Amino acid sequence: MCITWIRDWMASNRLKLNEDKTQVIWLGTRQQLDKVMVRDLNLPNAMVSFSTVVNNLGVLLDSQLTMTN
Repeated sequence: MCITWIRDWMASNRLKLNEDKTQVIWLGTRQQLDKVMVRDLNLPNAMVSFSTVVNNLGVLLDSQLTMTN
């Protein structure tokens, strides 16, 4: 799984993936997002639910990138 590779890469570069603070989001049109069936991401040490809005370096991003939040 890609997230495991990312965590391993971060560890090899002396970084830590903080699974308690990790946020994940599906990006797309409303029609595309309605087709998504996956609601959770299983990380090695945590289960993360997909969000409709996430915070990235202080910027709030919504799933359709409307920037309304």
